[in-house]
Amino acid sequence: MQMTFKKLTYLLIFIFCVSNAYATHNRSGSITYRHISGYTYEFTVTTCTKTSSEADRPELEIAWGDGTIDTVPRQLPIQFLIDDVQKNTYVAQHTFTGPATYIVSVEDPNRNSNVLNITNSVDKVFCIQTEIVISPFIGSPNNSVVIEDCPCPEYACLNKLYCYNLSAYDPDGDSLSYSLVPCRGEDCLEMSIPEIYEYPDDVGGGTMTIDPVSGTLCWDVPTIPGIYNLAIKITEWRNGFYVGSVVQDMQLTVQSCNNDPPVIIDVADTCVFAGTNVNIPFTATDPNPGEVITISATGAVFNVGNNTATFVGASNADSVTGNFLWDPECSDASTNYYTVIIHAMDNNQTVSLEDLSTFRIKVDIPPPTNLTVNPLASTMQLDWDASTCTGISYYNIYRSLDSTDLDEDCCSQGAALNIGYELIGTSTTTDYTDASTLIVGNQYCYLVTAVNAAGVESCISNVDCASLKFEVPVLTHVSVEATNATNGIDTIKWSYPKELDTLIFTGPYSYQLYRSTGIGGGTESLVHTTPTSASITTADTIFEDTGLNTTDNPYTYRVELYNNGSLVGSSIPATSIFINLTPNDNQLFIDWEEYVPWNNSTYEIYRESAPGNGTFNLIGTTNSIGYTDTGLVNGETYCYRIKTIGSYSSDGIVSPIENWSQEVCGEPVDLTPPCPPVLSIDANCDLEETYLSWTNPNNSCADDVTRYNLYFAPFEGDSLELLTSFDSQFDTSFVHADRGSVAGCYYVTALDSIQYNNESEPSNIACIDNCAGYYELPNIFTPDGSGTNDLYHPLLPYKFVDSIDLNIFNRWGELVFETTDPDINWNGFNLEGKKCNDGVYFFSVTVYEIKLNGLEPRSFQGNITIINSH
Repeated sequence: MQMTFKKLTYLLIFIFCVSNAYATHNRSGSITYRHISGYTYEFTVTTCTKTSSEADRPELEIAWGDGTIDTVPRQLPIQFLIDDVQKNTYVAQHTFTGPATYIVSVEDPNRNSNVLNITNSVDKVFCIQTEIVISPFIGSPNNSVVIEDCPCPEYACLNKLYCYNLSAYDPDGDSLSYSLVPCRGEDCLEMSIPEIYEYPDDVGGGTMTIDPVSGTLCWDVPTIPGIYNLAIKITEWRNGFYVGSVVQDMQLTVQSCNNDPPVIIDVADTCVFAGTNVNIPFTATDPNPGEVITISATGAVFNVGNNTATFVGASNADSVTGNFLWDPECSDASTNYYTVIIHAMDNNQTVSLEDLSTFRIKVDIPPPTNLTVNPLASTMQLDWDASTCTGISYYNIYRSLDSTDLDEDCCSQGAALNIGYELIGTSTTTDYTDASTLIVGNQYCYLVTAVNAAGVESCISNVDCASLKFEVPVLTHVSVEATNATNGIDTIKWSYPKELDTLIFTGPYSYQLYRSTGIGGGTESLVHTTPTSASITTADTIFEDTGLNTTDNPYTYRVELYNNGSLVGSSIPATSIFINLTPNDNQLFIDWEEYVPWNNSTYEIYRESAPGNGTFNLIGTTNSIGYTDTGLVNGETYCYRIKTIGSYSSDGIVSPIENWSQEVCGEPVDLTPPCPPVLSIDANCDLEETYLSWTNPNNSCADDVTRYNLYFAPFEGDSLELLTSFDSQFDTSFVHADRGSVAGCYYVTALDSIQYNNESEPSNIACIDNCAGYYELPNIFTPDGSGTNDLYHPLLPYKFVDSIDLNIFNRWGELVFETTDPDINWNGFNLEGKKCNDGVYFFSVTVYEIKLNGLEPRSFQGNITIINSH
């Protein structure tokens, strides 16, 4: 047996360890890194070991994940901690060959002894690893998380809540997630569960959890004292993509003690504007009188950037207060929260316990102010004051039809979109012209946000609203009065321009009405010109358009205003409501199209009480396009029309606006297939019969099944073809026989009446295989011409065999007979036509059995004795 050099080394170290109780040492560790330049990174390996152990490590080997290994010396001085623990640091730089994902690891042959959740922990390899992603697609080169709190050592009280946080932060501002993973052993593979490793709470009782966002680990509550090891994986995400991870292996000792952890009074997450002075107090109390509490805080906000926050910590008996202080600047604005971990630790002489509280603060860009909106001709002119933050790249302009109540939370991303506003444009200046197609009669409301170079969007500005001046006619009705292929009628109405400047446009006034065919219009034709009127208020504003094909076509209309023969302006086009019917089983789906400048809010659906009688009754109301009329009789005719009810958002225009569609008729048709049956299968290999049975959907999910189709394929993976049909809903079983096999796959479908011929989806596919081992060969053969046993053939009956490959040899290994015929029928003569002598012959056979997956070979060997051959 071969043994690798590494395994041999581990074995020798282990033999030395078990001869010396002080040789075991590894308690915890991790590997972090920072980018230097190009593909060069600096790695820091941190381990906590037992000081009194003789298995000290003045140097460690680092495997870089690219096939190379370096030996790295320990940094001096060594940091000696309490309880026979020392903190070791090893630092090395490495240059990788190019972009890739690398797993950097350190292995040390011996963990600490007596770890309860690792089987024979003293002889298990200790390994820590970090994954680094080098890629041009992740932006700037990645730096790993920084772990502020090294867990060496960590203690928990028996039957008391234990919580801990590594206080990790990401110097690049990447998002972090946390998870518990098994500790790693030899070759840095995760230890198998539960053979070698179990999570601490699976051994020590209670429940151990880790908050995936804050990283706070809690054990509620340990019930068995002893030493435990666990591993926390910290994963980095940048714009939703994985960019690396660090695994922190740590040791926790549970022991009896009479102590309770302090309690921090939680503070709600908050958002502040850049430029705000932030001073937030945090208070902790201790349930054990007289114990001194020390309050502190950790997080990236204290370490990253040029404008870091501070935390004024304190120590005091029974109750203590610390203050979070920060003056965030515009450069601190971010789409993400800054996470602050508040720590409160007591000074119990047996075991100090800690409480943790996660606080999040988000810095927002102050919003633009003093937004004003003014109509100008057919546009809206927007102006606002610049953001107080410098470095603004552009402003987002949002619009809504009519006003929207503002109860927005500036902490939420996309606040304007969340309250129903639509992004319509951007501007690099503090003004904007909305020149899109705006409709006279509607009120438009706007708000503005500022966006910096990092893509951080400010809170929203004030809202300002305006309407275009009512200086052109406004269509209010395009209603179908009569449905006919040649004599259809549309009624068109419009409102006169109430804000027309009659000092400029003095009259006389007239309107021209244009019509086009189809939704939204096309080629227009002039269909009506009103008589001239000296007063804009008395000019005719209604027209009945006749001789139309309203059965098959919607029509679009537009009206123009003329002053003394000169065009003043035009309305926005509007189209008659046009409905379509889609038949289905005992129902009709009513759908319609609309193209109107006003907002339709309600649709009333009317159905004719009897075809042709002209009486339409209201059968339903909806606020959206589309309505299904159910409970109908297939084959009968039903006729419908709908009434739309809407309005413009500005005052001064008739409201509500009501218009009728054309009339349309249709018949329900059963186009819905039944639900599929459920198929079951069994077989009898001796009789070579396959038994199929299925459920009748009429007993569960259907009411119109009349017959079935059964589909079959002899081999799994083949296309299933129609095998047979059944003409009654009660025919729910079938015996498939007389085909030399029981293997195959089946599904069944259900069909409704022959009139509609709807076939269900296939049922479940049910497959069954042939039984094995039906082909056997005898071990004696008497080809003596007696008429009995003169031919060698398999034991009968055999089943499910397609062919064989049989070779028979004499005792000298010479081939005397071969065949592919499953019946064999050997007469005892060799390949040269000579009768074989008495004696023992040997055979080797491969039987090709018919199976569900196709022909499967089964090979076996044996011997044949030939007697009475003379």
